[in-house]
Amino acid sequence: MEDQPLRAALRFDSGGWRRFAELGSVYAPEWWKRTSPPVIAGIIFLLGTKQRATVLRNQRQVRGPRSWLRERWDAYRVFAGMARSITESMEQWGPHPRPIERSIVGAEIMERAAAEGRGLVVVTGHFGSWEVGARMLATLGPRVNWVTASEPNPTVRKFVHEMRSRHGFNVIYSDRSVLSGLPILQALRRGEIVCIQLEPWGALRGTHELSFCGRPTRFQLGPFAVARLARAPLVATFVVRKGIRSYEARVVGRYDPRTVAESVAALEAVGRSYEALVRELPHQWLMFEDVWTESEVPVPVYEMVPQASGLRRR
Repeated sequence: MEDQPLRAALRFDSGGWRRFAELGSVYAPEWWKRTSPPVIAGIIFLLGTKQRATVLRNQRQVRGPRSWLRERWDAYRVFAGMARSITESMEQWGPHPRPIERSIVGAEIMERAAAEGRGLVVVTGHFGSWEVGARMLATLGPRVNWVTASEPNPTVRKFVHEMRSRHGFNVIYSDRSVLSGLPILQALRRGEIVCIQLEPWGALRGTHELSFCGRPTRFQLGPFAVARLARAPLVATFVVRKGIRSYEARVVGRYDPRTVAESVAALEAVGRSYEALVRELPHQWLMFEDVWTESEVPVPVYEMVPQASGLRRR
């Protein structure tokens, strides 16, 4: 339709708004960086009716039913966490990054896996700030690759790609070719790090059903499949915000799947760790897509890399 480009440019996730947000995140005074994210989050919370309803459903499944006011306050906290995450991510990826406090629980697991030189799959989720987490991975030495899908809003794709690919990071877009798994395997065989998120949003091929926060849903088996095919270690890591410019990466386990059954077992173990973290800090679960659907359609297990989820889902 003729008005689609204009509508895309006016959406709150458009390239124009992202560039405006980057200016504030990089060049604004400190008082603005600290006070504006909760206010902007409140505006988006009021205007983004679809996203608000989705967050309410997801949070209700994790926390259980509560009062009308309490549910909306907790949902707003997710929006506020997202705003803070975006602000600090843009600041870190910009030309004048401020110092941040970073700590890694289980760092020795990650360091040993990266030092083996067989490549490393890092699987994570929409928690805290995975962009800041990627900057932590850069300290390990090997080149870091992000596996993600293209932004749905075309006005923001160039801007987001330039931001993601600064400082030597590589981006592998999983939705641009049926052969998107090949660059992932090639990166691993060069001894590089590949970072992939878990959530698939729906019954896609290459997923496996798990019980998550009391209901079945599907998670990607792809990261575990590529680790098996490349014979590379896989480390599950989630990033937690501790405060302003303060993050903690939690390494929850290492896995070396060599069979399909071992890949499934590793996914199930990571799913349990992810669920425990979501229940511990539900307001940091930056999930704006429905995780549970009314009916799950059974699908077979494929040895493939499914369409990966990324920042476009946020």
